[in-house]
Amino acid sequence: MKDQQQSARISATADLLQRLLGTTPQYLRTWRVHGRRARGEVNQRAVARVLAEVEFERGDVGDPSDPCVIRRLKNAVHRAFAGRSLPGQLLEDFISGFNMTEGDAHELWRTLTGANSVTGTVRRPREHGKRQWHRTTSLFEHWYIGEGTTLLRRHTTQCVEALEDGVDSYLYNHEPYATQIVVVHGGRLGRHYEYGDGLVSDDIVLDRTLARGERASIEYQTFYEKGKRISEVRRPARKRTYNVSLHVHFDLNELPRKLWFAVWEDHYLGMHVSQLPLSLSDTGSASYCLEHMEQTVIGFRWE
Repeated sequence: MKDQQQSARISATADLLQRLLGTTPQYLRTWRVHGRRARGEVNQRAVARVLAEVEFERGDVGDPSDPCVIRRLKNAVHRAFAGRSLPGQLLEDFISGFNMTEGDAHELWRTLTGANSVTGTVRRPREHGKRQWHRTTSLFEHWYIGEGTTLLRRHTTQCVEALEDGVDSYLYNHEPYATQIVVVHGGRLGRHYEYGDGLVSDDIVLDRTLARGERASIEYQTFYEKGKRISEVRRPARKRTYNVSLHVHFDLNELPRKLWFAVWEDHYLGMHVSQLPLSLSDTGSASYCLEHMEQTVIGFRWE
């Protein structure tokens, strides 16, 4: 059933994508620079040339006119238009290459992922110590809750991709009551930041400096004040974060009466703006997965 639903979403997204490229004047002009309509349809080779420019700008290819690059991308466009395969990165390249409006981009993502994404809930973005020069391509987050609903530790594994040359660190925004951060793999702890509006961050200096398009895996654990009772955990995202998997683990001697996956509009402040009831497993754990999230704060809350 899940595979059938995913296939249906890909097919619907393919239809919407072709309709936008074939009828929206600004998108039409972008690909028609490279070729005219083929049999009255969107020219797939011309679209491939637009996508090649995106890969060139990202540093993935050295020559956007290379016939091998165009052939590879034309095959990807053909599979996408046929509704057979439309990876998230390819859709992101369509949106970027054709400079799509926010409304069109949102509708494409909504169609592809269904309700399995959260975007745009942060109304007033907080100031950060550094601009974001990476994006996260996968994120696995585990929170461990002890007796008395105290937060014991948080275990994070993620893959980051450089958006420009010279990316040598990842800025980790975390709870203000964290007492220790241990980098298990992929780097070491760097500079500490504290801001006037309550935001606390630490740099994780990567093992190697990344060029644009390169990726690195990092794993780190966060420890907290003993006896700090909580009733929620939150994870923010600025730029688009893909393949998100959140997990919360409770002590079997003190399980929550009710548990929700929740969405907020701030890192720490305010009430949740939406929530979804969850059930605990026999081991006292629960999880929630998203295709992507962007400019939002997500996590778990309980009673």
